[in-house]
Amino acid sequence: MLIIYAVFVVIFLIFALINIYHMVTFGFISFESFFMTFLLLAGTILILFTTYTYAQEIDWEETFVIKTDVVELDLGSSEFD
Repeated sequence: MLIIYAVFVVIFLIFALINIYHMVTFGFISFESFFMTFLLLAGTILILFTTYTYAQEIDWEETFVIKTDVVELDLGSSEFD
């Protein structure tokens, strides 16, 4: 699960960097575009800080058991025999 999250963060950061590059290259003409760039960076930093804080509380050395009971099905017999 952590690998999926890391891949998501990397893809998000790539798109965010492309977006910031385009805003800096073509968009710093008005205050609104500067403000939106600031909101994008502030939101990204806030989301990364929040997820880091939550991920820090998890014990990553603990084993994770998906299913403990295995149900065996007897497909050879029927109730109607």
